[in-house]
Amino acid sequence: MSMRTALLWMFMLVFGAFGVYMVKYKVQAIKKEVAQTEKQLFEERSDIHVLNAEWTYLNRPERLKALSAKYLDVKPTRGQQISELSSIPYGKSDSGVKQAAASSAGGGAVKLISGGTANENYGDE
Repeated sequence: MSMRTALLWMFMLVFGAFGVYMVKYKVQAIKKEVAQTEKQLFEERSDIHVLNAEWTYLNRPERLKALSAKYLDVKPTRGQQISELSSIPYGKSDSGVKQAAASSAGGGAVKLISGGTANENYGDE
């Protein structure tokens, strides 16, 4: 073997060892990043589980019924409040609201669209 061949093999060995060294530390960095991501994923799943439990607790039908009775003045829908789909104005002008209000019987649904209050729409008060 000549001296050139020996030097060539020596450089190849040094560069190969350096390459393996770099790959090893990149793999370790990626493994650390994957471990952090898995930990974060576990924490997020745990948080989602807690939020689902809270959502289920807060949306119990008996609780919602009590809250709606306490805070809302909701009454059952009457037949006069139901209207045809064609009577609903689709434009942005107020003239369509006035035309629909004039043509509907009772004006229940139209008053809500045109800015009336819920109490006006029931006609009970």
